[in-house]
Amino acid sequence: MNFLIAGAGAVGSHYGSLLQQAGFEVQLLARGAHLKALQAGGLRHETDGKTVDLELPAGDDPKLALDADVIIFCCKTTGLAAMCEELQPYVPPEVILVTLQNGVTAPDAVQGWFPDNAILAGSAFIGTRLEAPGHVIHSAAGHLRLGHWHGEDAQVLEPVAAAFREAGVDCQVVDDPRRLLWHKMLWNCGFNAITALARCHARDIARDPATARIVRQAMEEVLAVSTALGVELAEQDVDRQLEVSRELGLVKTSMWQDIEAGRPTEIGEMNGYVADQAEKLGLQAPVNRLLATLVAALEQR
Repeated sequence: MNFLIAGAGAVGSHYGSLLQQAGFEVQLLARGAHLKALQAGGLRHETDGKTVDLELPAGDDPKLALDADVIIFCCKTTGLAAMCEELQPYVPPEVILVTLQNGVTAPDAVQGWFPDNAILAGSAFIGTRLEAPGHVIHSAAGHLRLGHWHGEDAQVLEPVAAAFREAGVDCQVVDDPRRLLWHKMLWNCGFNAITALARCHARDIARDPATARIVRQAMEEVLAVSTALGVELAEQDVDRQLEVSRELGLVKTSMWQDIEAGRPTEIGEMNGYVADQAEKLGLQAPVNRLLATLVAALEQR
């Protein structure tokens, strides 16, 4: 099975490294300084207390998709449309497409570009960062959840999940991918923006009663929106997200990393999306609106 990691930053390089080490063919579609470092000296990958240096084929030519059996979209949600547009001429209908974006819109967006392909909606709960171009550090978690989205059956889904398991990834199949994506949205809307604003790790936010109260309020607004949209989440999911977060390692959220690096954030696909949906549904989401407004102001500065 040949994998193309489309938008290989920290998360994509981490999974690409594990898949290659398990014996699968992997190519990275990357950009900028990270691509130059990969081409010049390969990837340095730190995970589970070990450091490995390996060569991973990497390039920026969308024609790399011609050799793929599976394309894993690991780019930011903000860059997904541009990535799909680049790849569309080179992706035949038999290629399996996997989305690992934050937010809840990626599978439908990819389906719009590739209506004839099997699409798997995925959620990665993981702490990774680019310590430097060509140098990825995996600091926490790393499990994957995959579900059917469009045009696929078990004959398509199971081999992809099995490949990740063979690579040492805790990968499980879920029956309801919409719930999967909204469940992660709880955590993202609760923690991404506030950690970026406070420059504080999620576990410390969760352990402090004052900031934990804000996280809970943001998550309860997500819960109200998801319920109105027919997605079954419960108050216990909020409790569990806070409980898990108090025991996390030093996870530096993607939004915190983006703000520090001067990159566009995904605030519009997280807290901003929830606030907009709440408004359309006649609901209130003042905490998510405030967090989205503050991060957007910080991003512009």
